[in-house]
Parts: sequence; structure tokens; C-alpha cells
Amino acid sequence: MRLAIVGPVPPWRGGIALHTAEMARAARERGHDVRVVSYRRLYPPLVFPGRSQLEPGAAPPAASDAGALHAIDSLAPPSWAAAGRALAGFRPDVVVVQRWHPFFQPALAAVVARARRGGARIAWMVHNAEPHEGRSWPWRPIALLGMRDSDLYLTHAASEAARLAALGMHGAVRVLTHPAPASLAERSDPASARRALGIADGEVVFLFFGYVRRYKGVDVLLDALARLPEAGPPWRAIVAGEWYVDRAAADAAIGRRPLAGRVTILDRYVANDELARLFAAATAVVLPYRAGTQSGVVPLAFAHARPVIATAVGGIADAVRSGETGLLVPPEDAGALARALAEVRAGRRFAADAIERAYAAAGWGPFVEALEELARAPDRGDR
Repeated sequence: MRLAIVGPVPPWRGGIALHTAEMARAARERGHDVRVVSYRRLYPPLVFPGRSQLEPGAAPPAASDAGALHAIDSLAPPSWAAAGRALAGFRPDVVVVQRWHPFFQPALAAVVARARRGGARIAWMVHNAEPHEGRSWPWRPIALLGMRDSDLYLTHAASEAARLAALGMHGAVRVLTHPAPASLAERSDPASARRALGIADGEVVFLFFGYVRRYKGVDVLLDALARLPEAGPPWRAIVAGEWYVDRAAADAAIGRRPLAGRVTILDRYVANDELARLFAAATAVVLPYRAGTQSGVVPLAFAHARPVIATAVGGIADAVRSGETGLLVPPEDAGALARALAEVRAGRRFAADAIERAYAAAGWGPFVEALEELARAPDRGDR
């Protein structure tokens, strides 16, 4: 099939850019002709909470590189029309649109309209039906532009499928496991990783990985860690990822007992080689989210053969099999999270083969197959 994907790719950084790039790679490996229509500007600085939207040392994307057309300026309607014309000129059978925040909806609706008129089937990859944080109502007038009457909606969580139905999206929906990022899956030797990070062999290491935002519950994690008893094996925690919230309260907490000297904050973008060392050195990966739809960190942990301690929110509750590939606790319950951490600290083991199976199941095959089925579907008039 001729497949077009509308979404950011590197040098834009973050999970959505990685998701787009890996989707394109997987489809090309199956022999499909793939075109990526990406962005030349994502968020304006006024609404972006981080330090940079680009990978370290990267320049803003050129008009076309690495198989992607960087054409969409989120604030410039003329660029939407130009991107739509380029997309229509490719004459795709299927267009997949990355949908994660309604801020981009006017641009995306304009871009896909031309392809829709040309007969392309439209699939929306819905990462978040509604924004993670803040009030959703200011976005409602534009939140669903271009999405109604589409051919397929893809999500990584049954909870998001339910939200789509509640929002009036009643087309075909497929819930597919969040794929593991193959480009980040190369494993490091645990002993070497621990030596490089100055971690003793007997220490239990809890790793939080990813951007730090309020909904991700790092404050709940620190509360839970402070509840661990003094007696027992030595432990430490690493919080790795750029902070999008104020750190003052966290810094105060880790500066006093019982957390002093036990919690390390890496408030920055983590490069791939350091990522591999962190996961190799970890005993378990912790996702203490207050809320959420899904997380690419879960399959990333499984890719590095690490169990996951997480809250039972969104698709995370489906991705982690409590007792086999990790432990699930209620959200915003520091006591329950502390008990789960204590189990791991005390030597709780998980099924290595179950973690490997979970990683193997989190591939791109089912995703590309769903798009192939859509490409082969009869025209609407024939159904």
C-alpha cells in the first residue's frame, strides 16, 4: 500500500516523534511505500514547558530529510494547505494521523481533508482523546475537527476507546498494544551499567523514566519511598527525565531524611546509551501515574527485561500483569505503592519468560496489519 503518516519525527524529540518514526520503519520493512508529513514548527515557545523540542544538538528540521517532508507549521494556515497538497499528491491508500493534543487539530484537519477528497482512507492514531492535564473544555470546539466519519481509530488503551465513543466517534476502533521502541531496545550488561553508575551489586534500584509532569505522580513516588523501613537491603531511586513542573518540593524532600542520599534526579534529556545503562542497572521501573492513557515506558522496560511497578490507570492496567510482569497498585495511594516497592526490595521476583513474552507481543506487526486491512477494505459505497 501507499501509506502516509502525519506526525512529528526526529529531530523533534519525545514519544510521539519516536512512535511516528518506528511506525514508518515497520511499514517500510513490510514492503510498503511510506511518506511522512511532519512539522517544521510544533509548539510555540509560549505554551511549551520544556527547554527544547529538539534532540540535543539538532537544528530545526530542513524542508525534507530522512524520508520526511517537514511542512506543517502549527500556527501558519498556508502551510497546512501546502502540506495537504503534498499529501494528496502522494495519492496514499491510507493516511495515519498522530493525534495527541487538540492544539494541533485545526492543522491536522486541514492537512487530511485533501487526502480524504482524493479517496484515501483516514486512520487516527489517538494517543490521548483528551488532554492529560488541565481542563479539557476550552479545547472542545476544535478537539474533534476532521475526526468524525473517519475510517478507523487506533488506540493503545481500552479506556481511550471508551472516551472516543463518549465523544461521539462511533467508527471502527482497534485497541492495539503500545509497540516497544526497537531503536531504544539494545540492552546493556547490568554489571557494567552498575559499575558505570556507581551502584553496588546488592543495591535495589527503582527507576522512574520520562518527562516529569504532575499527572505522572513523582511526588507520590517520593512519598512512598519515604515510607520504606530503615531495616532491609540498601536501595536507591533514580528519576531520569526533564521536569515540566517545579522541583522545589521534590528537592526539599530528597534533601532530608529518610530520602537524603538515596534519590538521584537527572533533570535532562537522556541519550540512548545512558538510557540503556539506566534500565540495565534498575531492579524495577516505576510508573506512579495519577492518571494516564498508556505509556511507551512499559514496553521499554520489558524490552530491557525489567518488571514494572505501576498504578492501574488507562492502558497501563492492561499492559502490566500484576504478579507476573510487575505489580499494580491504585493511583495516588502512596501506602500501596510503598508496599509494592517493599516487596521488590525484599527480593520479590517476576517471571522472566512472561516479561520476554510481553516484549515480544509489543511489536508493530498488528499495527501495520490493521492498516493493511483498511487498505484492502471495500469502498464505502460497496460496504
